[in-house]
Amino acid sequence: MKQGAIRILQQEMDAAGKYTGPIDGDLNATLDTAVAQLIDARPAELHGTPTGWSTARKRVAAFQLVCKDAEFDPGPADGLWGSLTESAYADFRFFKNTGERPLNFRDIVPLNSNPNGWPTDRPGQAELFDFFDFNPNRGGEPATKIVRVPWTMKLDWDRSAKTSKIGCHPKLAESLERVLTKIADRYDDAARRDMGLDIYGGCKAVRKKRGGSTWSTHSFAAAIDFDPSRNKLNWGWDKARLARADCLDFWTFWEQEGWVSLGRERNFDWMHVQAIKLP
Repeated sequence: MKQGAIRILQQEMDAAGKYTGPIDGDLNATLDTAVAQLIDARPAELHGTPTGWSTARKRVAAFQLVCKDAEFDPGPADGLWGSLTESAYADFRFFKNTGERPLNFRDIVPLNSNPNGWPTDRPGQAELFDFFDFNPNRGGEPATKIVRVPWTMKLDWDRSAKTSKIGCHPKLAESLERVLTKIADRYDDAARRDMGLDIYGGCKAVRKKRGGSTWSTHSFAAAIDFDPSRNKLNWGWDKARLARADCLDFWTFWEQEGWVSLGRERNFDWMHVQAIKLP
């Protein structure tokens, strides 16, 4: 059983007055006694008969019961750590760390609008080459236009450097200005810092997609990254900062303009937003 799950079990049983030992994520005899008493007190809620269950299995069953009490679904309280219990643990851990119930990726419904006619990243990428009038296969750099950001950002790769400008493709500039204005109106400085919107991960970068053979949307100066350190490429909704509920309006502003969040669409790369549609 994971140390984080043990800590949650200790916390919840302590709050219920059923455990008096340390809350440190470590196993101890006091916890095992409290677990045995919890199992004995709630046999009707268990899936199976706990007679003959090992101490380790009883701990898992007790954790499943406290998950149910907190309305995080671990599946049947059978003392077996499966995918549902793992999911409940991730949700419970997120709640403990943030004080918020996670916005489950399965519940996310991105807006599917395209008022600006952004191109789609199809095989071959000819549509992108045509729309942006730039083919990275031939070398060179895409055209860019400076857009002023209504707040100051630190560069992710050099936190001592600051900027209030984003150089994006000229066809995106007016849309980007509208989105940034809405973000500035909706979130104050403190909220933007908490969300990581003051950490700029870049826009233009002519390169192939990580782990792929086609060109990154950054190659066309058509994608922007925010706070990469807290929204790592392979992190899902349970870890990424920009997947939290307080970011819903942030993403809505982008999607109203047809921009795409890979996090909200595919549950990875939550730092990233692009003015290129997915196929």
